[in-house]
Amino acid sequence: MNHVTHNFSAGPARLPPAVLERLSAALAPQEQPSIVEASHRGQRFMAVAEELHERVRRCAGIDEEHAVLLLHGGASLQFVQLPLNLAANRPAAFLITGHWGKKALEAARTIGKAVVAGSSEADGFTRLAEVEQIPHNCAYLHYTGNESIHGVQFDRPPQADVPLVADMSSEFLSRPYPYSDVDVAYAGAQKNLGIAGLTVVLMRRDLLERIPDELSPYLDYRSWADNLSLFNTPAVLAWVAALEMLRWMEDQGGLEAIGERNQKRAARLYAAIDATGFWHNPVAAQCRSVMNIPFWPTDERLTARFLAEAEQNGLIGLKGHRSAGGLRASLYNAQTCDAVNTLIAFMQHFEERYG
Repeated sequence: MNHVTHNFSAGPARLPPAVLERLSAALAPQEQPSIVEASHRGQRFMAVAEELHERVRRCAGIDEEHAVLLLHGGASLQFVQLPLNLAANRPAAFLITGHWGKKALEAARTIGKAVVAGSSEADGFTRLAEVEQIPHNCAYLHYTGNESIHGVQFDRPPQADVPLVADMSSEFLSRPYPYSDVDVAYAGAQKNLGIAGLTVVLMRRDLLERIPDELSPYLDYRSWADNLSLFNTPAVLAWVAALEMLRWMEDQGGLEAIGERNQKRAARLYAAIDATGFWHNPVAAQCRSVMNIPFWPTDERLTARFLAEAEQNGLIGLKGHRSAGGLRASLYNAQTCDAVNTLIAFMQHFEERYG
């Protein structure tokens, strides 16, 4: 059995060893209380908060026209918080390219009017959706940058004459991206930016003027924009983890280098999937995700055997989402080239035995 474990989980995701070491040191320092015991209003944590906000802004390439909000609740809370803040008495439009876009639409419909602007569901979510119709006085067009279950990804933001809102949870800060061209981008941190408990929202400040005054302060984005995201006690460890991840990303050469590495890893795995007829991935080539790669043995009866033998060989987290089945390899920022090479070698060995 391979004693090295390679984690391909869709999230929470692998952390780099250097980041784990720094978090361990932050949790068990030698001569002072750990960072999670320090006051979130004290000077020590305020230094973390200020550096984290600044590094997110710098890494995303946005200026002061965008606010950086560090929130709780994950993307699922944003599905509701966005229409509460920005779509009062106005319809919101949604491009549906997979499971999470549908979830966002369903949640928005519990708040107000939400319509489908385009969908690729009829094609089994194997391609991107095009904008077909946007209602009059539309509040915003929502899209999911990378659908982590179906493995479909936008190369760039879609074109529309209304504000763009992007769920970037599974690809946030994984490559250079024109965040300044997106009016709102939001993402849970647990894929590419650390651990669960933190949600990053990048929002054009002029959109804050739309927020209805009667909204509860906790749900009002202005409460967070006006208080360095410290409206209440933050998820301290998640903030520290995100800061350490951003420092690590800069040490790796920034988003240019990380994006190039992510692209090469994905291309290598797709090439292995496409090399023979043993494996298949149905997504159109130009729409394939760099972050999440679903695939199946052509004989799907072999899926359970593959998962069992993969785990015995230290390859874990490869089970596809329960709504899609099959297999899925997630290649987030901290994933290693060695892990991908090991997976490909195991796939080839598996095919030799069962093909």
